Amino acid sequence: MTAPVPHREALFALCDRLPADLPWAVTASENLALRGFDVSPGDIDVVSDAEGVYRIEELCSESVVRAVVPPEEAEADHIRSHFGALSLSGTEVELMGDVEHRVGETTESPPKAGETGGGEWVADPPVAEAREFLTVADREVPVMPLDVEAAGYRARGETDRARRIEARIAETPVDDGDAVGARR
Repeated sequence: MTAPVPHREALFALCDRLPADLPWAVTASENLALRGFDVSPGDIDVVSDAEGVYRIEELCSESVVRAVVPPEEAEADHIRSHFGALSLSGTEVELMGDVEHRVGETTESPPKAGETGGGEWVADPPVAEAREFLTVADREVPVMPLDVEAAGYRARGETDRARRIEARIAETPVDDGDAVGARR
């Protein structure tokens, strides 16, 4: 695993605290680091459905640093969700429920705060149905699939990272279908 040690401790704390019936997964740069991409995640991003992020907040109540708020209070230019944050083992863990990305922007550059910029909000696939599991030091860590990651980065205008992910997907043997150490 390539994630820094504090992230490893926080990641394992999540694995230990969250019940199997709760649909959650690691996403963004921490997911990429776990899969061997050359990235340096500054935090852990966790996705779930709306109910799931409020449940995570409740299960980790002593670690909440930003209470979960609804999408209308947490919307950014290209992404919106129920949003909050924890601090586990010195690592910030951002919680996002019912994530949506704005696609089909009608302007060349991202809209400024308060501007819509056009496009429509498109929901990510349900975490419970889409997530995969990576084995990390004998733990099963739920992660989002690389195609979902690529689509999210592309929707946020991070085309270089999206291309790197898509290149990795293209290298993955079709009959195997998963990254090394992954299972569905």
